[in-house]
Amino acid sequence: MRSLVGLAHETELGRALEVLYGDFQKWKSGEIDSFELSDRIHRFHYGANREIYLRYTGRLDHRFLIQCALEEGVMQKTDIPKEVWPYLEAFSLPK
Repeated sequence: MRSLVGLAHETELGRALEVLYGDFQKWKSGEIDSFELSDRIHRFHYGANREIYLRYTGRLDHRFLIQCALEEGVMQKTDIPKEVWPYLEAFSLPK
C-alpha cells in the first residue's frame, strides 16, 4: 500500500510541476518576466506543492488515498496489483 501511495504522490506532484514547468517556458520565451515567474514559484510552493505534500504525508488511511487517486485519475486500475484489491474493496469512500 505504501508504495502505491508513493506512486500516487509522485504522479500528482509531477502533474503540478508540469504546470510550473510551463511557467518557466513562458519566462524563457519572454511571455512573463522574472518577477511573475518568482510569484508563480511562490504560489506553487505554498499552494499545490503544500496541499499535495500534506495530503500524502499526513495521517490519512492509505486505502483512502488510493481510492481518491483512482477516482481523480491520478492512478489507473491497472496500477493496482490484484492482491491489493480485496483491501481496497473492503474500504469505501465517505459520500
